[in-house]
Amino acid sequence: MKIKPNVIIDSYVQDQIPKLKTVNSRDLESMFESFTPEDLVTESGMTAEDLIDSFRLSLITESLTDQYSKTFQLGAQMYGAQWLQDYVLGFWEPDEYGHADPFKNILVDFGINETNLKLDIEEAKQGVEYQTKHTSGFHPIALTTYGMIQECITDYWYELQRGFFPANSNTSKVISKVKGREALHTVQFRNLTALQLEADPALLTEVINATTTFQMPSNHIPNVSDIEEKTQEWIPKMNGSVIELLARIVANLNLALDDNKKLGKLLIEYATAGEQKFIDQVPNTLVKKALNTFPGSHGIVGEAMLEQLGLTTHEQEVPMNLLEKIQFNLRKSLKRYVYEKLDVEGFLKKSESPLGPSGLS
Repeated sequence: MKIKPNVIIDSYVQDQIPKLKTVNSRDLESMFESFTPEDLVTESGMTAEDLIDSFRLSLITESLTDQYSKTFQLGAQMYGAQWLQDYVLGFWEPDEYGHADPFKNILVDFGINETNLKLDIEEAKQGVEYQTKHTSGFHPIALTTYGMIQECITDYWYELQRGFFPANSNTSKVISKVKGREALHTVQFRNLTALQLEADPALLTEVINATTTFQMPSNHIPNVSDIEEKTQEWIPKMNGSVIELLARIVANLNLALDDNKKLGKLLIEYATAGEQKFIDQVPNTLVKKALNTFPGSHGIVGEAMLEQLGLTTHEQEVPMNLLEKIQFNLRKSLKRYVYEKLDVEGFLKKSESPLGPSGLS
């Protein structure tokens, strides 16, 4: 099955390719500053061993760029999306190639044997073929949605890792450069998702499926999957906030969807698929059925979530006639109820079901 060529999407991709910028050797050589993990964790809840593992996770995950690239290329070929192939091969893949080296240098600076790190990387590459584990679908919009969420999470993770080092250190500056590229990738994938959805609104189902089945790649890499399982509990210890991460993901989804109703529907489907708590003390299936019954209720859920997370919402204008006032007040009452009952933290709890998503980790 092929998707129709889109001149706007192709033009966007061609505009991005000249922005390619890799980490240079001078940056990498400046990183050996004799930091010790024991000193770096003093103002956090992490142990020295935890910190080393966190950077090992970053190194190994970044080292499998080839496999992630093949996954995107497979989807591009299946659907005849030349623009996706061009973006991945012309920008994303070469941009990502230099991201592993900074984390390798940090670990070497910590005293970890470089030969052992190379063996770890080789073991990871031999231990998985990521394209066979990818669960978020191969449609181009599913892949760009997946890329948006994955890059958003990675961007925040590197922000937290950067925080362990003095702001004026070369190591902090290099991590900032890598983080900046992940932030750019987040925006690019988000824009590609938005452009596809604008061209074909029916693709919302693919966006929802990609979100509800999302898992970070490291869940499937045997020699770091045990570290991946700890990341959500580590975030507060790294002076971060899982709620802040959720807010960033939802903000990007909101910008890509550009519609509170679509966002609300996505959130409901995500909560139901993963058995995450949604409305306090009410079963998800009942909430979903009720919301599907009342027109406009999905938009209320989207607005309530955005407000709960401190994100901007577009409020309706004050109604003028009597009917508009009645509708406005009814909607306002329902929104207040949803806002008060919405369990934001319930979205962060991992599903115990093997078929459900893995939360944010």
